[in-house]
Amino acid sequence: MAKAMLEIPDEQYAELNKYKDKLSELLLLGLSQMKIEEALVFYQRGLVSFARGSELAGISQADMMKQAMARGIEPHWSDEMIEEELAYRNNALPSNG
Repeated sequence: MAKAMLEIPDEQYAELNKYKDKLSELLLLGLSQMKIEEALVFYQRGLVSFARGSELAGISQADMMKQAMARGIEPHWSDEMIEEELAYRNNALPSNG
């Protein structure tokens, strides 16, 4: 297992110290939130489709939609994005055969 050393401002250390038995959970939760935030920024800037954003965030599209709605982010669709979404879904689904 890897170890890391962090420098934390004193005023934040007191609050963080309350969770010292759950620091790994806290870091994983923070990482998850950062991935969601980053994916939503990429989506807002038109750099990724909604499906790809949810994949980058590591959550379902339904959960990604909830996160987007909570932040007031509305879907923006262009013909190109619709084609990309359909292609992504067709490639992600197993073929029946």
